[in-house]
Amino acid sequence: MKIKQVFDGILKRIFWFWNLSFLSLVYLGILPIIGVPLIMATIDGIIPLEFTLTMAATIAVPTVCTVIGYRRFSEQPLELMRWFYGVEAPLFLLCLLRLFLLRELTPASSQIIATIALCIAAFSVEMLYGYLGKRENVQNISDSQTSPNKQPIFLRLIGEKRSAWLQLGCHSLMLVVGIWAATLLMYYAVPVGLVTVAGFFSAVIEFFKFTWVLPFWDMFRYGAWVWGLISGLTWIALFLIFFGLTCSLFVVMPSLYGFLYIHSGRKIWQSFAAQYGKNKAIIGSLGVIAAWLAIFSALQQQPQVAALKMLATPPANDTVRQTLLAKSDMIRSGLVNAYLSPYRYLSTVRENNHIYELYKNTLNLPDGAAQTVQNSYNFLMSPFLYQGSSADVEKAEKLYGEFFDTELQKGDTEAVKHAVQSTSNREEAKAGLLNVSEEKVWLQSQEVTVKENGDWADVQLYEVYKNQTPNLQEVFYYFSLPESAAVTGVWLGDTGDLNKRFVFTVSPRGAAQQVYNQQVVERVDPALLEQIGPKQYRLRAFPIPAKREFTPTDGPTEMHLWLTYKVMRQPQGWAMPVLAEKRNIFWDQNTRRTIAGKEVKYSGKEARETWLPPFLPAVAQQPLTAQQAILPGGNILSAKPLADANYSLPQGKKFAVILDTSRSMAAESKEVKETLEWLKANAAGKNAVDLYVASAAGMPPKLVEDVRNFDAAKVRFYGTIQLKDMLQQFAQLRGDKSYDTVFVVSDRHSYELSDDRKLKLSISAPLWTVHLGGLPPGYDDVTLKVIQDSAGGVATDMKEAMQRVATTAASDQSTVSVVDGYVWSYAKTPQSGKTAKSAPVAESKNAGNDGFKPIAARQLITALSKQKSSNQLTQLDAMHAVAKNFKVVTPYSSMIVLVNDAQREQLKAAEAKSDRFDREVESGKEELTKPNNPLNVSGVPEPEEWLLLGVGAIGLLAVFLRQRRAKMVG
Repeated sequence: MKIKQVFDGILKRIFWFWNLSFLSLVYLGILPIIGVPLIMATIDGIIPLEFTLTMAATIAVPTVCTVIGYRRFSEQPLELMRWFYGVEAPLFLLCLLRLFLLRELTPASSQIIATIALCIAAFSVEMLYGYLGKRENVQNISDSQTSPNKQPIFLRLIGEKRSAWLQLGCHSLMLVVGIWAATLLMYYAVPVGLVTVAGFFSAVIEFFKFTWVLPFWDMFRYGAWVWGLISGLTWIALFLIFFGLTCSLFVVMPSLYGFLYIHSGRKIWQSFAAQYGKNKAIIGSLGVIAAWLAIFSALQQQPQVAALKMLATPPANDTVRQTLLAKSDMIRSGLVNAYLSPYRYLSTVRENNHIYELYKNTLNLPDGAAQTVQNSYNFLMSPFLYQGSSADVEKAEKLYGEFFDTELQKGDTEAVKHAVQSTSNREEAKAGLLNVSEEKVWLQSQEVTVKENGDWADVQLYEVYKNQTPNLQEVFYYFSLPESAAVTGVWLGDTGDLNKRFVFTVSPRGAAQQVYNQQVVERVDPALLEQIGPKQYRLRAFPIPAKREFTPTDGPTEMHLWLTYKVMRQPQGWAMPVLAEKRNIFWDQNTRRTIAGKEVKYSGKEARETWLPPFLPAVAQQPLTAQQAILPGGNILSAKPLADANYSLPQGKKFAVILDTSRSMAAESKEVKETLEWLKANAAGKNAVDLYVASAAGMPPKLVEDVRNFDAAKVRFYGTIQLKDMLQQFAQLRGDKSYDTVFVVSDRHSYELSDDRKLKLSISAPLWTVHLGGLPPGYDDVTLKVIQDSAGGVATDMKEAMQRVATTAASDQSTVSVVDGYVWSYAKTPQSGKTAKSAPVAESKNAGNDGFKPIAARQLITALSKQKSSNQLTQLDAMHAVAKNFKVVTPYSSMIVLVNDAQREQLKAAEAKSDRFDREVESGKEELTKPNNPLNVSGVPEPEEWLLLGVGAIGLLAVFLRQRRAKMVG
């Protein structure tokens, strides 16, 4: 009897000790440190609700289990152990794993988690209510089942018979789960048990080596022996108790957990068989297990395996392409799964080596045996392991771009967003989520002012930014302006004081980009404004001061930015910047907007999507007049307004039209058909129009010598083709054919997919790109150079491009461009000569019209870019000198804002390099923060090292006191 009482006392103490530990952990650790920020993040929409619910469950499990254990099983120690090892411990462990280790669940991992949770619930029901069928017919009932328990609510709702069948199904799965979980836990229990035994003998050996005597002697010698002895013995006792109980939990739990679940499943099966017969019990159990295994097997087929295999080689014909397009959903699912594998799986099969290292280093197993153990572990853990390699992430991203013709983060934003949200770490979720949805910086206020000067105006955009994250951030804009506009300035400031703002410097594009990127890395204030297309610009500003929620600071809390440009008047008024893309910044109905002196209010979707109105109406509506500017060096630039009647269409010309057949063009298929029909009706009859059908990798491009012979309905849009690749295909197909103009019909192609490859061809005819659906964010410099050097341009429909080409050809040779309702012409006279001026022409040398010179300088640079030069660097320097003199942004000259002398010295050094005009493609895309691999390790400490960690901790106090005493004596 005494032995039983001692045994019962030990069982009770184990239960209450662990419950006290669990309650302390959740209420003193998880709730205040993780729970409160997690709830706030869920309210803010940063983290999914499921993680907050898991956190609540983590807190509730030990609380509820403690109460139930006290009320129902306090006098039944064995039942306490069943309750602890069968319900509380596995459920608490499951919640911790879901909260801290498992991120986004896959269908396979969801099945395992749901099955374990279901089995734990079934076990708890069996303990609390016993068998749910007719109990008078059942002989084998446990003590807990014979207690006068009330029937559960669900039993009264669905009836005894259905409850019995449901319980049989759950307990049949319990057999599977019990074996699976027990086997899995044994991989850790075996080495832990052996380390425990080895640690015990090592401790005995270390004790009899008397290495502990010297530290205790030092404590006695330096007068700290009483406190040190008490503290040391206390920590030793606590360590041994905690270590012993921990070992009891992890060593005993696998076998006990498996035994409890198998025993419970067998008991319910016998009870069901006694009531309904063995045949029904066997059929029911096997049916449930077979159905579960069938689902498990189906979910084990990870989609990326088939997707990567299908895209391993480019399709060689339209039939294969059509087959792949029909399987787009499956391919998308597979590529996204591979890209997000670090978020969806604990590890790859290949990189999961912790069991191998554990058994090799702890048990000294040979490599082959340790790998065999690892392989068997991988089989059991297959729902949580990725069937591939970590290199599949980059491979999937590349294949996604080639197949879907867009960057993966853009094409599957919601999937990426949910993956990076799936974490209990608020800051990790915020960083990852904001890399995709780009809501890092709030546009607090915006003000647009316009100063009209007759046919042109000065426009200023002033914005104030507030950081919403605890880290320094960068604002990133892609926008477009009329081709004739001239950007004349960009400034940064910590406040709205114009006298304290940081001014810009006009620098070669490559040097400016290099210094800007270097300063961002060094976390110093710069801003960079670049022209990356005939109409396209890119603006970046860094750093937006970090948000400080709790720590007051005297530093800046916001960033102020000013942007100015000059623009010619058009029939609609003054053109505003048109947003192509934004990164990191967002605005809403709380953003204060003042446009042309009037407060503007937006609401709902309009408030979130509208950056600026497309035009502001001009106050003065006098007729447009010709303008002229005489610039240094005898350069004369003239602008003559054009009426609609002045535009014409070409006749007697020979044109080449290159048709982009990329996947994204499918969205513009209607516009493609209308464009080709327009060509047949308005151009092909009076001109020779050849059609070049570009093609993605795998199939050759085609030449259709008369566009009227082409059927647009048969076009199959597939893959991705960069503009440079289209031009290469055109050069290969045309042979010795010559054309007056080359047109490329494309869409808003993905600038993120561009690269820095050099284009190994020259196009003598003007190259025009017609972008259906809108302009792209920009071009790489190689493509932009081809457009600029060939005297080409960009447009959004074929009619506009044809009219500009024909009107330019009909003008005299001095014409630089026909753009934005004006004909721009260029003439050069000796500096000593006098330029004849007609009466209606307003001259820029007049005091009231000097502001027109930057606009004229912008056209002068366009004229200079068309001139052939044997020394390209000299030509670029000449164009940059004009931009620097008149302080304008051009495709070759950028504006950079610097704040200190060190930055200016770096810029000076960069401007002296021969590659000062070489600029790299920058998409603005940010790399997602990837979670660590918890199942990959480089090594595991030896058994004696585990022990020495504890022994060493015991002597830390003595060593510290000894060192302190030595310093005092010294």
